[in-house]
Amino acid sequence: MPRSARLVPLVVVLAVVLTAGTATAGPSAALTVGTNGAITVALSVADPNGSALRYAMDGNFSPLVDALPGNASSHAELLAGIEVAESNPLFSGLFGNHDGTVEPAEVGMFESLLESEVGTVPTATLTGDGLLNMTLNGVPPGSATFDSVGFSGAPGPDSSSAPITATTSTTEQFLPTGTSGTVGIAWNLSLGSVGLGLAIPGPNASVTVTTPAGTTITSTSGFQSAAVSNDLLGYSAPTASGSLGTHPTGSASVTFHPAFPLGDVLIVVAVGVVAAVGGVLWWRRHRRSPPGAPDAPRS
Repeated sequence: MPRSARLVPLVVVLAVVLTAGTATAGPSAALTVGTNGAITVALSVADPNGSALRYAMDGNFSPLVDALPGNASSHAELLAGIEVAESNPLFSGLFGNHDGTVEPAEVGMFESLLESEVGTVPTATLTGDGLLNMTLNGVPPGSATFDSVGFSGAPGPDSSSAPITATTSTTEQFLPTGTSGTVGIAWNLSLGSVGLGLAIPGPNASVTVTTPAGTTITSTSGFQSAAVSNDLLGYSAPTASGSLGTHPTGSASVTFHPAFPLGDVLIVVAVGVVAAVGGVLWWRRHRRSPPGAPDAPRS
């Protein structure tokens, strides 16, 4: 496949991130940790003016490319690559119909286009040197897969400035740690690492980390307004949440260990109840016996 035919998703993904800088609400990330070492990351960001994305979904990428940094020559090169992809029979069915309106079917086609071409995004943007980099017990992931991308609120006229929320899901695979470990999160709210040198201002990014059921989150660091929710019985999956702060770079961590097993808790409670009932019965029986009388024989 020609390299120019594989530029479309990279242009779009970077453009979505770029527009996040003017969002009125910060991006959010939800991390779910598995006992097999997999961490699923769901990212969500709101584009407050979705017109450029709507034009792209309808097949006109010019407004989206114009929003990217660079000069007229670089923009023309990107648009030429997109035209090549659109003329390719393998991809032509995933482009919009240029009718001035985004239909729900075109949103699905656009999502499929991104998912089919996600291989153009450098691996480093998924496993490191990207906006959000993770480690598990100090070790970076061995692999990463792009699971899905979605856009909500997109249908409507191309010129509509109504917001669009973009969500992506990726899974990063680490060495299995079972029910204990430390999740490390480092952020870099600058796209310099992928060659654009763009600073993303905007509000704080919120992060939620969910560790496996049967664990307890014992400590967190690096978050602003950190909050931890643990199940005292160790049954449900605990969560830690907070914001990444206003600094363009930084790090945070969440440490979890096995919770006190639910079964042991119930056994201890049951034994305690039986002992208490037995003690009361023994006290009541001896209280009714005359002084010096032998204990009544068992029936």
